[in-house]
Amino acid sequence: MKQNQIMAGLMAVLATFPAVGLAVDISTGRQLFVDDALVESTSGIVRHWNSPVKMDAPLVWPGAGAAPKVTDGTASKTEPVNLTCATDGGLWWDPTRRKFRLWYQADWLGDICYAESADGVAWEYPDLGIVPGTSRIFEHDVLDSWCVIPNYAAANPYADWKLFISAPGGPSDDRLWESRDGFHFNPLGLAGRSGDRSTAYYDPFRGVWVFSLREGRKGFGRARRYFASRSFGGEGCRWSWPKDKDKETFKGCPEPEEWLVATNGPGRSLYSFDAVAYESVMLGVMEILYNTPGDNGDCMKVGLPKQTGLHFCFSRDGKTFEPRKDADIAPEGWGSGRWDTGYLSALGGICVIKDERLWFFYSGLRGDGRRVRLKAGWHRNGMYSNGSIGVATLRRDGFAGMVADGQGEIVTRPLEFSGSHLFVNAECRFGSLKAEILGEDGKTIPGFSADDSTALRLADSTKTEIRFAGKDLSSLAGRTVRIRFRLHCGTLYSFWVSPSARGESRGYVAGGGPAYPGLRDI
Repeated sequence: MKQNQIMAGLMAVLATFPAVGLAVDISTGRQLFVDDALVESTSGIVRHWNSPVKMDAPLVWPGAGAAPKVTDGTASKTEPVNLTCATDGGLWWDPTRRKFRLWYQADWLGDICYAESADGVAWEYPDLGIVPGTSRIFEHDVLDSWCVIPNYAAANPYADWKLFISAPGGPSDDRLWESRDGFHFNPLGLAGRSGDRSTAYYDPFRGVWVFSLREGRKGFGRARRYFASRSFGGEGCRWSWPKDKDKETFKGCPEPEEWLVATNGPGRSLYSFDAVAYESVMLGVMEILYNTPGDNGDCMKVGLPKQTGLHFCFSRDGKTFEPRKDADIAPEGWGSGRWDTGYLSALGGICVIKDERLWFFYSGLRGDGRRVRLKAGWHRNGMYSNGSIGVATLRRDGFAGMVADGQGEIVTRPLEFSGSHLFVNAECRFGSLKAEILGEDGKTIPGFSADDSTALRLADSTKTEIRFAGKDLSSLAGRTVRIRFRLHCGTLYSFWVSPSARGESRGYVAGGGPAYPGLRDI
């Protein structure tokens, strides 16, 4: 059955692309080699996957920005906050403030806190006066998972922040909020109900808000359902939950559809899922639970965190995601003594771009083997203790590279574009890369041969223009062409056709970064 589901997913992806022989428009974004969607043929080439490199220590430590919690209604008895986490929170570069902005959670099932940074390394926790003496911005009875997202469709996305909150357990209420400054949020109402670890994100390619809803289902453990809406809130953004006793509130509302079912398998289940637009694709991160050494019961006995890892996945139709088999950011595991021993969670926005690298902020838990018998309840167990937020970095576009150890060649599918300057992201420190443009008949277009092409030679660059005998590609805009890349002892990560010699891709830049004016590279 799982094989049939995977094949159905692949067919859905292919359905979003033109039939063989018809051109694919590549005018938006860098074109990544995370699949073969744009590849017609290769020779002497292998695809190599790369994972981010972790920084040794976290950047946001347990309890940062959060004063101790009062435990009995007076200031005389307090309990220290020993956990900082992201489930899923948010991390976005705000060009209007020239700051990275971080929304995170203080304590398990705790309050939302805020931090900001000019460089993504040194963080400040401003007292905004909402909860005096802390950086807390939102006191809620109990929240489990939540996310903060700028409104892509707004004239100024950084003055229209959206907040989705899912309560623990389930089915429980999923509530929507909005804010002009990212600090003071006003309620938009109830969207529906779902299980905990539900989240939301925006898909700008289709212009829809996507709600990734957790469901506990017999035979699958943890499962997902999908709901999409053109608006964040309102009548079109309401769903009913299967077998929910509270049916009257959502009478007449559609049920979310089953989603990502094929991800679950022996020894693993889909714990949470979030996504963001990156260049020309949707970049997803699946938080996958490994059932070794165990689930909640086993972890509570020893006060150590569940083992969840973060697996990257990509989609060209917005719904079909297949995770990589191995974790791209993996837990260090019990006995490691590391800050990210387990329970790894991604942040909303997934990654930001700084110094031509992708920065993936994530939270992890160290745990506490002494906190195993607590009258305060399960959420105070050591498995939910000593949480921090750290980062792992990856080369810009570096998820997968097309590698030639000798002489290699890549020929694309038929393409169309509206730009005029061909750019590549490639590493050729021991070799070279050249390109040529082929017509619909498969023959080289005069003046655009490899001999006419400039080369990236004995160099490594995330953005280099390939020119042809001093000409750009403006004369080929709107025509159907193929590109043949000739690669010698090097790696090609991406290519794109820009409207100018500056090399802007017109694609999406995930959580953004200091080099970009907004959510797109324009």
